[in-house]
Amino acid sequence: MYSILVLLLLTLMIILVAIGKPGREYIGLILIITLLVTRTISIKEFVSYVNWDVLGLIIGMSMFSILLEESGIIELVSTHILRKTMSPQNILFLLTLTAGLISIALENVTVVLLFAPIAFNIARKLGINPTYMIIGIALASNMAGSATMIGDPPAIIVAGHYDLSFTDFIIHNGKPSMFFITLIPMIISTYIYTILSTHEIVEPRTNINQTNKNNWEKPNNIIKDKFFLVEALVFLSIKITLLSIREIIKLPLTLIAVIGVGGLIATRILLHQDTESAKKSIREGFDWKLLVFLIGVFALSGAFAKHGLANKFAEALLEISGENIFIITGILIWLSVVFSAVIDNTPYVTTMIPVIDNIAENLGVEPLRIAWALLLGATLGGGITYIGASANLVAVRLLENKGYKITFTDFIKKSLPFNISNLLIGWLLYIIFWIVWF
Repeated sequence: MYSILVLLLLTLMIILVAIGKPGREYIGLILIITLLVTRTISIKEFVSYVNWDVLGLIIGMSMFSILLEESGIIELVSTHILRKTMSPQNILFLLTLTAGLISIALENVTVVLLFAPIAFNIARKLGINPTYMIIGIALASNMAGSATMIGDPPAIIVAGHYDLSFTDFIIHNGKPSMFFITLIPMIISTYIYTILSTHEIVEPRTNINQTNKNNWEKPNNIIKDKFFLVEALVFLSIKITLLSIREIIKLPLTLIAVIGVGGLIATRILLHQDTESAKKSIREGFDWKLLVFLIGVFALSGAFAKHGLANKFAEALLEISGENIFIITGILIWLSVVFSAVIDNTPYVTTMIPVIDNIAENLGVEPLRIAWALLLGATLGGGITYIGASANLVAVRLLENKGYKITFTDFIKKSLPFNISNLLIGWLLYIIFWIVWF
């Protein structure tokens, strides 16, 4: 009976997330209340299933992203790009690539919100269609979000579950990890996306000469508070350093997040009497709705494992694949692509982690070998549709607010070339690094 209820809740969550109604916080509450009231899980199990440490890092990174925005570093980078080239094609490539690279350290939605005004402004000045720039920014930020453990919630969840450090996402046991498996395809796919999008980009209506270009605000004049910029970079470096050595110093993820964001807030208030930035980071960065949703997903994931569903799913995969790790990881990648294309990849990854643990135990292999396949597929699938990742949905809404209507199929047509090349290159790199290398 409990197994059937868990499956029904999982199906309900997928449907509700896909249609976008009700809000995520209500979906989380439905999961929590139903699981507890029906005694599918006990209160003690509920508390143990929720990874509170991971939630602390997610909130800390969201708040820190707001402070980075206030420091002006994003606008500095983007203006520098615009002053270097006037070619619409080059700008599309550089803006998309820069958004992807910055998404290594910032949450994807934050990157889209930061870059969108700059992209619209550039499009207006050059007389080009902003659609491909905005969608490109979202696609690149999604792909690069899993390059490190702080760029995207699924990556943070995997890192927290397997107790990974920041450097484990770059090199783990002497082998290249998600940093290379996601960034290399993202760079190549950004180039392919730019080439294929060229025919859709309208050439400038007017020639913007060097004089007009030089009249734009110089990068040195953009940063109004250089101390803020330096302090933000210092505390970002401290956070990354602590995450890199967390296995040695045994610091919780939440404490590291508190040190980063708390240190920067304290510095702004005590040294500069800047209370507004602190208030804004708390007001806009503390996303309680996301917290409630993730708590519900963690609880459902725990129930999924408790009542044997993770075991059954793992056994089915093992039977289909004949316990061949190449076939299993291939199925996982493609399965993750499909599921993450229609639901947000965060609940999908959280629910699948118990399955990964069961498969790894049955095969007698390191769980991370399987987990990277899960994370890669979920990252790739999330970029195919605009309901598969929050950054895509935000990008579409921003375009619609500017009068550019994007249908479900329109988005897929634009995103598919980017994601197909990502998938093929990323899968190849994963096979080389984590299947053949062993």
